[in-house]
Amino acid sequence: MPVFKWILILVLLTALTLLGYAGTIIYRYQQSDDEVVLQLKEDYLRSIIGNSARREWPNIILIVFDDLGYGDFGSFGAAAIESPNIDRLAAGGTRFTQYYSPSPACSPSRAGLLTGRYPPRAGVPHVLFPEQHPISMLQMVTGNNVRIPAEEILLPEILQLSGFNTGMVGKWHLGDRSPSLPNDLGIDQFFGALYSNSMKPFALYRNERIEVEAPADQERLNERYTREAVGFIESQEDSPFFLYYAHNFPHVPLYSSTEQRGQSRAGLYGDVVEDLDRSVGEVVAALDRKGVLDNTLIMITSDNGPWYQGDPGDRRGRKNQTWEGGMRVPFIAHWPEKIPAGGQQGTPFSGVDILPTLLAMLGIELPADRELDGRDVTVLFTGEGDLAPAPLYYYNGDNLEGVRVARFKYLRERGVRAADFGDRLSMRTAKGPWLFDLSLDPGENYDVSTKYPEVMQRLAALLNERDAEMKRNPRGWR
Repeated sequence: MPVFKWILILVLLTALTLLGYAGTIIYRYQQSDDEVVLQLKEDYLRSIIGNSARREWPNIILIVFDDLGYGDFGSFGAAAIESPNIDRLAAGGTRFTQYYSPSPACSPSRAGLLTGRYPPRAGVPHVLFPEQHPISMLQMVTGNNVRIPAEEILLPEILQLSGFNTGMVGKWHLGDRSPSLPNDLGIDQFFGALYSNSMKPFALYRNERIEVEAPADQERLNERYTREAVGFIESQEDSPFFLYYAHNFPHVPLYSSTEQRGQSRAGLYGDVVEDLDRSVGEVVAALDRKGVLDNTLIMITSDNGPWYQGDPGDRRGRKNQTWEGGMRVPFIAHWPEKIPAGGQQGTPFSGVDILPTLLAMLGIELPADRELDGRDVTVLFTGEGDLAPAPLYYYNGDNLEGVRVARFKYLRERGVRAADFGDRLSMRTAKGPWLFDLSLDPGENYDVSTKYPEVMQRLAALLNERDAEMKRNPRGWR
C-alpha cells in the first residue's frame, strides 16, 4: 500500500479518536459550583433580607442596549438619529462621557455589570452560546464555563432579598440552563430571550417556560418588550422595584417596526434606535402615570461598542476590541430627587462600579467573601465631588490588554491592519505596546510612550501586577 494511504488512514484514525474523546467530554460535561463559596453566598444573602430602610429607597431601572455606539444618541452627538426621549432624560439628569463597559462583548459585559467583577473573575470571560451550538460544545471540551457560575452574587439577588420586587425584560445571555437562569438569580418576573437575537432557536420565555416559540417575530420584538416593561411598572404597588430592561437591539439582525421602517435618516440602524427611543419614552410615561418618576433612578447604557454599523463616537475600534470604540459607550443617569439636571461628568468609570455604587446608595453591605473590582462612584451621580483616579482595565476574553489611569491609557502589543488585498482579505502585523493621552487624543492616534516613559513603565507594571494577582487567585475568593 502506498505511503500516502497509510498516512491518510493514520490521519482518519487520529481524527476519529479525537472526536470520540471530545464527544465523551461533552457527554460527561457538568459545570460545577464551589460548595463552600455557595454557602458563603447564602450566608450573605440571608444577612440582608428585608432591610428596614427600604421605604426610603428609589425604584431602579437599568436599561442596557445591545451593541449600541457611543454616538448613537442625539445627546452624545448623533446627527442622523433622533432620540428625543433619551435626550430628555440626559438633560434632566447627568450625561457620563467616559463610561466603559466591562468588556467589548455581550455575555462578559453583562456578567461584569451585574456582579461588580471583571468578567474573568465572574467566570464569564467569553460569549456564551445555546447548549447545542458547536461553540458551546467547544467551550465544554476546553473546560470553559457555559453559564455564569451560581456562586456569583448578582445585583438582582441582592435587591430581591433586600425588599425590591425584581423584573427583567429582554436579553439574559448568562446561560440557558439552571442554576444560572434569571429566576435562579434574583429575578421575580422574567420575559425575554436567553441569548442574542442572532442565535437559534430564538424563542421568548416567560420565566422558565417558552411563551413564544422560535423563531420569534423580531419585527414586533420592541413592541412586545415595551408592553412587558410598562406592564411590570404598572403592576407595582408599595415596595420599591428593580427593572432590568436589556434589549436585544441594535444587535444584528436588525428589525424595525412597520411604523418606523424607512423613517430615520440613518437607514435601518437608525430606524431601530429610534424605535428603542420610543420604548424608553413609554417607560418614562408609565412612571409618570404612577407618580414615581421623581423617585426612580433610571440608568441607560450599552453592553459594548457597535458592530460594523453604529457610531463609536469617532473613536478607534468597535465591538470585540479594546480600543476606545469597543468599550466607551453612552451612560445616562436620571433621578430628579438626587441627581442634578443638566449635569455632565467626565471622570472615567466602569460597569463594574454600578453594583457597589447602588449598594452604597441603598445602605446595603457588600459581600465580604470575594474581591469586587468596582468601587462606589456615588459622588459622580450626585455631583457632590470627584474621585481619585483608579485603574480601569480593558479585558478581552481572558486577556488583559490594557489599563487606563486618569488621562493615560496603556495598550499591550496587538495585531493591526498592515496590508490590503481587497475587501475580503487583509494582513495583520504585531504593533505596540502603546501609550495614549486620551485627554488630547481620544481617537488613539498618537503613541506618546517616548514622551512619557515613566508613565509607560508604571502602567505596564500595573498590568503585570494584575496578571500576577489573577494567576494567584483567578476568581478572587477571600
